[in-house]
Amino acid sequence: MTERVKKLREQSISAIPHLSPERALLMTEYYQEGAFLSPPVRRAMAFKRIMEKKEICINDGELIVGERGPAPKATSTFPELCCHTQEDLAILDSREKVWFRVSKDTKRQFEEKIIPFWKGKTIREKVFEEMTEEWKEAYVAGIFTEFMEQRAQGHTVLD
Repeated sequence: MTERVKKLREQSISAIPHLSPERALLMTEYYQEGAFLSPPVRRAMAFKRIMEKKEICINDGELIVGERGPAPKATSTFPELCCHTQEDLAILDSREKVWFRVSKDTKRQFEEKIIPFWKGKTIREKVFEEMTEEWKEAYVAGIFTEFMEQRAQGHTVLD
């Protein structure tokens, strides 16, 4: 293993998984500005905003670049799908197995900017508004998981 690869490997192994508010802030700011556009144009312009404004992580010595967030092991959130609550952030930060550290600043940004804007506007909330009581009861009983809370829309798992 070359010194360059050893250094990159160590950086990857030692990086602390954490929640990055970057994408959530970009989407919140964009949707606050672009609410008057049709949904397809609004989504396209939101994607354009991410491509223009997202911090690109290029670490020293990398030949192939790309991270989910602005740093190694920085994880983005998708408030337009399902916006994390303060309780969600506390759980992510304190889970025993797969955890993501959530800084005080990230919690503050969610509390002051992200959560208030997305309240009642997420795709998840709109889906749940349309579901029958039987569906909601099955969900609460744990018969299946609606993966929009954790992944992307269109995924669901029974059992």
